[in-house]
Amino acid sequence: MQNSGTSIKPSSRLILSLCLIHFLLGLDINIVSVTLPSIAANFQVSPGIVTRVVWVYFLILTCLLFAFGRIGDINGFRKIYSTGIAVFITGSLMSAVSFSFDFLILSRGIQAIGAAVLFSLTPAIIAFHFPGGSRGKIFGLNYSFTALGGIIGRAASGFLIANLGWNSIFYLNIPFGITALYFVYKYLPDNISTGKTGKFDIPGTVLIFGGLFLLMMVLNTGGEYGWYSSQIIITGIAGLLLTGLFFYRQIKIEFPLFDLKVLKEKNISLSTGAFVFIYMITNGMIYLMPFYLLWIKLLTKQETGLMMAVPSVMQLLTGYASGKLSDKISIKKICSAGIIIIIISLILHLFLSGGSPSAYIFLAMALYGGAIGFFIPANTNNIMSYAPAESKGSVSSFMTTSIRLGSALGVVIFGMVLTAFVPSKDTLPAGIPTDIIMAGFRGAFITAIVLAVAALAVISFTENKKKGG
Repeated sequence: MQNSGTSIKPSSRLILSLCLIHFLLGLDINIVSVTLPSIAANFQVSPGIVTRVVWVYFLILTCLLFAFGRIGDINGFRKIYSTGIAVFITGSLMSAVSFSFDFLILSRGIQAIGAAVLFSLTPAIIAFHFPGGSRGKIFGLNYSFTALGGIIGRAASGFLIANLGWNSIFYLNIPFGITALYFVYKYLPDNISTGKTGKFDIPGTVLIFGGLFLLMMVLNTGGEYGWYSSQIIITGIAGLLLTGLFFYRQIKIEFPLFDLKVLKEKNISLSTGAFVFIYMITNGMIYLMPFYLLWIKLLTKQETGLMMAVPSVMQLLTGYASGKLSDKISIKKICSAGIIIIIISLILHLFLSGGSPSAYIFLAMALYGGAIGFFIPANTNNIMSYAPAESKGSVSSFMTTSIRLGSALGVVIFGMVLTAFVPSKDTLPAGIPTDIIMAGFRGAFITAIVLAVAALAVISFTENKKKGG
């Protein structure tokens, strides 16, 4: 039985398949978001309703990560991962041929089930099969392919929609998915169960699914119904209660869905906490910056899209370098340097105004994107290097779930800060002075700086050593 990634010589084709999968996931997430207006027009639904195409996907994805991480630990990765790819392809095909909006939402739910498998197990597969001396490089390469998918998704969306229709974005997933499925099925070693024996915790799965489902519902619909409305408050309390019961159960049962003992390892618990802060910033900035470019700089949608691609390009460039460096030098130093550069870039954002030159905006966004790309692969390598061999799937899913929750929370927090100054829901809020709008942006940038300082403080308590397990 395998108990270490060092005993298996990974195939370059396996590396390619994992990178291809995350290219596909990055492509799908970005291209679908850009295509929402065309989907709304095709099915004649409102802009508010069409957002379900995105948030239902993330809702189901987040709620299932814990379960698939544990399933991978029990049954091995090859069969589960291959099934996840097949389910994602099926959901993509169903989405492409959707005859109604409700069927499209159902199809996106199926896509999300497959994506949950892929997001939860990819870090575990890399950590299990690649030795410590090269693992970071693979994490960096995989991250760079995710960024590449985002860049191409944004760039290609307009052409595809205009020439082939809205459903072409889902057809695009199929050839990439089939290619990745072939490589994974052929080159991901079989019989790789990590030896994590015991029963699968079905009651725990129900509890965490219900808890995360309700909490994500609050984050996605709180702005629509009102954060202090009775239904949001009750839903939030119910979500916290179910999540609390889940963690209480994990302490009590013999074979938990997630073994809380692994959180005693500081490089897992604290580095995951840092991820929450950083992803709150990342997704908050993705939400925030288009408004600045449209409202203050008065750029066109096409120009805004190109400018928003700048951070992704820099993440593509720095992600691989970060991962490769994390195999050679202190990961703590890499992560700390990344966060410090994030803080510097956010300080530059504080000085943005209506008169800011394009070169200055480009510099601020490029520095920010490069810093994010420098932090994420190294921090991933740190967490997964300290994960026990028998729990790599569970740790991977815990990390990914935390990232997803941080992402959703970041959009909510940045949105609340901005709307405290700019309550108008209009695309170009009429009658609101520019200095008031900019005060809202600066309030959000200051919030981001506080979160980055918190992430830096958390990272400072991690171990400064490397572990290749």
